[in-house]
Amino acid sequence: MDGLKLVKDPVHGYISLTPEERALVDTRAVQRLRRISQLPLVYLVYPGARHSRFDHSLGCMHLAGEFADHLNLDETEKNLLRAAAVLHDVGHTPYSHLLEELLHRDGLSHEDMSIQIIEHDAETSNALQRLGLEVDEVAGLLRGKNRLSWVVSGPLDVDRLDFLVRDAYFSGATYGIIDVRRVIRLTRLLADGPAVDSRGMGAVEELAIARYHSFVNIYFHHAVRAAQILLLRGAQLLDEELDFGGMSPQQYLEHDDLTTWCLLKKSDKTRWVIERLERRILPKRVFEKQFFGDEGPRYGLEERLRIEKEVADRAEVDAENVFVDYSYAPPLTRYGPGEIRIDPPVEESWILKQLSKPLKLVRVYVDRNVQQVDRVRKAAEEVISR
Repeated sequence: MDGLKLVKDPVHGYISLTPEERALVDTRAVQRLRRISQLPLVYLVYPGARHSRFDHSLGCMHLAGEFADHLNLDETEKNLLRAAAVLHDVGHTPYSHLLEELLHRDGLSHEDMSIQIIEHDAETSNALQRLGLEVDEVAGLLRGKNRLSWVVSGPLDVDRLDFLVRDAYFSGATYGIIDVRRVIRLTRLLADGPAVDSRGMGAVEELAIARYHSFVNIYFHHAVRAAQILLLRGAQLLDEELDFGGMSPQQYLEHDDLTTWCLLKKSDKTRWVIERLERRILPKRVFEKQFFGDEGPRYGLEERLRIEKEVADRAEVDAENVFVDYSYAPPLTRYGPGEIRIDPPVEESWILKQLSKPLKLVRVYVDRNVQQVDRVRKAAEEVISR
């Protein structure tokens, strides 16, 4: 094709972009994703994990095109799928999901911000028009209102198919072993929605297992979370400068990992956070409890602050030296394993049944300068186990 741009990707091989798609990828909204970590601070444990949301978004775009070709979609629907896939993460805060908690305080998510940017950023909407697409079409697909929304957001979507293999590749872990092409090529679009051919059950089970191990061993690694909650503490101390929920789309796009790091390093209130991260001086884990399934609490940011104070008071230490972390892996499917439709039906997979349950981890960390570690551990057990 005349003017086709080839991008070499270590995960999927060559990714092709038409001139119109390249104009979309070159927008400020998408290019900003180069400066937002896919796995914030994970490089402190897995040194190679320095890939970005941009890499991931290109991968999602590529896989959306593979789905479109396999399903024999027309050119318009293929363009729509690929555009929505590359734009689905443009609303991420700096440091991805880590600082998204600052959005949650205002009842917002990165998905909400993605749609706001698509709808209100002129450069993005102009690029979509060059592709023959309307802003409302793309926003509607990302809101789940299109018959193809499941390709970008669903139990077997391109987001999940890309990030599991990409995160495994760059971390060097071996958990993301998934036959992505088998999942795509054995997915069919029936009159009432998508279904995976029963021959693909093994590949679907592989995905569920890879996802579980990736959460436990990469995303929820105790040292990774120690670094992340330290950075989050710093961001909370600069709540006025980092009030993402109160920003316009244009203001929001001015922030990325680099600007946030510099803000934290420049401020007298938060410079200590960056100094510790630069030297890998992380809080020490003193308590951990795991919940699998429906058991266990759901702690938001405010609840964790309350628990930090209560634990600190009981242990008679300063509350700023106690960190409560709540890690949550949502269920594989929203409504249970049956949401992944297998056609023709087969006996229910016990692997999918077990791994469709949510995983929750509650941890308490303490600053390494604190001497009363045993008192903090005992206080954490009393507060969280009651």
